[in-house]
Amino acid sequence: MLKSIGVILIYLMIGFFQISQLKKEKMIREIWIFSILMVLTTGVTVAKLNNWPLPSPLDIVTIVLEPFIK
Repeated sequence: MLKSIGVILIYLMIGFFQISQLKKEKMIREIWIFSILMVLTTGVTVAKLNNWPLPSPLDIVTIVLEPFIK
């Protein structure tokens, strides 16, 4: 649990500095993209630290494309 909190704090610090720089340059779209990718990355990292099962990307692609194959 302590590792997860540490990782979240590190990602928050990185995000704060990057978003403030992007805000100065008025790059609103990039802020949104950066934020979404940071949330996804943080979630995957915390899940890996806690040994939670994660589906492989191939499983997700198979689920999405299965109706088209039939």
